Amino acid sequence: MLPTQAAALWIGLNILFLIFISARVGAARTKTKTNLGDGGGNEIMVKAIRTQGNYIEYAPAALLGLYALAQLGLAAVWIHLLGAVFLFARISHLLGLGMDVWPKGRFVGTLLTMLTLLAAALLLIWKALS
Repeated sequence: MLPTQAAALWIGLNILFLIFISARVGAARTKTKTNLGDGGGNEIMVKAIRTQGNYIEYAPAALLGLYALAQLGLAAVWIHLLGAVFLFARISHLLGLGMDVWPKGRFVGTLLTMLTLLAAALLLIWKALS
């Protein structure tokens, strides 16, 4: 698999994840009969909105970083590693914050997201300067 194909795979999987967490916001709106906003601080709405919002805050940088690294010739194995860790991080965050299934999921998700972004940033700088 070429590096750009690896990046395309992880970008595609992340788009599917975005659709899933966006649908959860819609379902929460239906359940709580909330048309706009968070329903005055309704916990179900707040968690669904923050899970989606948090993803949207970090995904563009992570996925653009994957694509740029692929274009700069980083080996596909590293693209897969970064992509897998990032998606696992975001799923962990969902399980911790958005679904209350894994109490440590929010922490693990946040930590792995930051480490993935840091690794991508350092690799991008290294590839740019080499």
